[in-house]
Amino acid sequence: DDHADAAPPPAADPAPSGAVVARDDAVVARDDAVVTPDDAVVAQPRPPVAPFSKPTLVAVFVAIGLLIAANNIGFANLARWVDDQPVRLLAFNSTNKILITVAGRVPEWVFFAVPLLRLLAPDPLFYALGVRYRDVAVRWGSDLYPGAKDWLTELTSGANPGAHRTLAILTFVAPNNPVCLAAGVIRMPPRLFWGLNIAGTLTRIALIRLLAALFADQLDWLVEAIVSSQSWFTRIALVVLAVYTVVQVKRLAGSADDLNGP
Repeated sequence: DDHADAAPPPAADPAPSGAVVARDDAVVARDDAVVTPDDAVVAQPRPPVAPFSKPTLVAVFVAIGLLIAANNIGFANLARWVDDQPVRLLAFNSTNKILITVAGRVPEWVFFAVPLLRLLAPDPLFYALGVRYRDVAVRWGSDLYPGAKDWLTELTSGANPGAHRTLAILTFVAPNNPVCLAAGVIRMPPRLFWGLNIAGTLTRIALIRLLAALFADQLDWLVEAIVSSQSWFTRIALVVLAVYTVVQVKRLAGSADDLNGP
């Protein structure tokens, strides 16, 4: 029996130099272990990552605020930019509703390249916050996105045995801000995170392009209606976005203290 916890006989000769005489104790995965979506893989311990310095954290929050503002500006200018400046519209806002509206109005490579870069822009920020702040980042994300609080808490608590696999699927299907934050919290390996994220984003853009081609006539009618009602559409959009922006800024500022604590 070669078990490490077996006591050797008192008179036994020393083991040959090439023989294995003992094994290291099994490594127990800790909270800050690196994980993969395959729950059968034993996680390897990894030292904690230091929080951002205060200037860096401020820069991250400013970048997130600017991306939110760009989204809002793009939506507010949908009626004015959809025909005349569709590339600018995609650069500001590449959400699904904008993508399906602009599809067919820009070259294929532009329709894939610009939205890909725009949609990926906030992901490293949220992933890095998750990696560096762990539980504090979960509280912050729950305050910023109340609708994601339950599943964000469940998938990062360590109590759900299928959480890693579920987050891997979500990273491919819907890599939004809370999902990227959660991926960082569980220490999803960067290569896996970016591989799933980019592949899933390109797949979504392709599906929207296909859907737009199938309903091209209906979308043309919709765009014409939006452009012809540009004044009213813009006014309504500005009112809606003003309310939304105030709510988001309050949430962002109110939750920032969680990350900036001691």
